[in-house]
Amino acid sequence: MKALVLHGVRDLRFEEVPTPEVGEGEVLLRVGACGICGTDIHFYRGEWRVKTPLIPGHEFSGVVEEVGPGVDWIEEGEHVVAEPNVTCGHCYYCRMERRNFYCPNIRAVGVDVAGAFAEYVKVPAANVYSVPRWMSFEEAALVEPIACCVRGLYNVGLEPGDTVAVVGAGPIGLLMVQLAKMWGASRVYAVDLIDRRLSLARQLGADVAINAGREDPVEVLRGDTEGIGVDVAIEAVGSSKAIELAVKLARRGGRVLIFGVAPESDVLQLRPFELYDKELMMVASYRSPYTFQRAVRIASSGRVMLRPIISHVLPLERGVEAFRMVDEKKEDVIKVVLRPS
Repeated sequence: MKALVLHGVRDLRFEEVPTPEVGEGEVLLRVGACGICGTDIHFYRGEWRVKTPLIPGHEFSGVVEEVGPGVDWIEEGEHVVAEPNVTCGHCYYCRMERRNFYCPNIRAVGVDVAGAFAEYVKVPAANVYSVPRWMSFEEAALVEPIACCVRGLYNVGLEPGDTVAVVGAGPIGLLMVQLAKMWGASRVYAVDLIDRRLSLARQLGADVAINAGREDPVEVLRGDTEGIGVDVAIEAVGSSKAIELAVKLARRGGRVLIFGVAPESDVLQLRPFELYDKELMMVASYRSPYTFQRAVRIASSGRVMLRPIISHVLPLERGVEAFRMVDEKKEDVIKVVLRPS
């Protein structure tokens, strides 16, 4: 089969590789679409170390091509998505009361094993979820990031009536804007540096859009909240600077969600007194433990608009070009999805 294979830092190649063979409890999917995630770009830049050569790609949808022995609840031809994370099931964390992905033995499709920037991908059958046939493969590929966002909003304790600031209006930020409104947020602020993204954020439900290159977000929020700040500030960029801004936007007694995946070498600098003085609650969010089923239902409900977030759909053979587009942060690029055919 054809696949995109990462061989080293910015060394991505479109080449021929063996088609995976399914074993006990596994299924083979014919990939319908796979989205380029910020995490994939970290791999591409060498900011997050992975073992290469690797076929990346963990945000994907497809059709069940073949089922392995012992799989009798999935049929060939089903349109599906798949949770990419696989835990061991027997460690301390896997047997905790609160389900999580803290497992030290966790392995993920597209991170530790071959992913979906390919014509076919192999996944555990237990990780597969059916999606409606009317949903496009491109939209279904966004179920994985929705699942991650749902985990984050659970963690930060978003409540109806909360005011919310989303720092970053990329694909995750645009999902967070919509999910926060769906969750019952009374007012949502979107912060970014690119006008096109901010315009889209407004279309998708943001009440106020702030270009941080022209305005001070802290001053704007102070003026709009009687000097208080927001109940919840969500960092959706993956940088220490964005986290620092989120801390400043949160009110006293507010909550901050660190959601973006920063480079491993990034270092956060905060004044402990500010955290103490504001009595802030800061939480992070790690992957998508047991939120996939809910994410499928959200994506299928039509209450979250997915198509506007997808700025480019390109064939898999243009994958090297697509990664460069995302890496270079071209202003017209929001979410890039690759299709094998």
